[in-house]
Amino acid sequence: MDYKEKVAFLRQYQDSLRRETLLMEELAELRSRAEGLTRALNGIPGTPSDGNSMGRAVERILDAQNKLEEQIEACLVLRSQAILAVSAVQDEMQREVLRRRYILGQRFETIAEGMGIVTRRVYQLHRLAVNGLDL
Repeated sequence: MDYKEKVAFLRQYQDSLRRETLLMEELAELRSRAEGLTRALNGIPGTPSDGNSMGRAVERILDAQNKLEEQIEACLVLRSQAILAVSAVQDEMQREVLRRRYILGQRFETIAEGMGIVTRRVYQLHRLAVNGLDL
């Protein structure tokens, strides 16, 4: 693997976390809509209904829950793979940069601040660590 492919591999976990967050937001929105539908079905006059609205809402919620569960499982697998790859780095500072970047999702500037080093050094450590990975 070249440098870009290694970085893409390491980024998979954070990308997966973002997809998980989006699915959670989608599920919350569907539940909110279903609550509104429940209020509408409880006798508010003038609300048109074909009688299947609640069934469709429940179906959408269950589908979203299943997608979220699948995403959570995928995310756990990707996290394990990223942790395994990062833990194989021998140099402690390089390992810390990768951990903060790809496990915790920190920006390079935040990593530098947290480690008490300049951002340029973080970039150097990152490049060394990624190039040294055996994926």
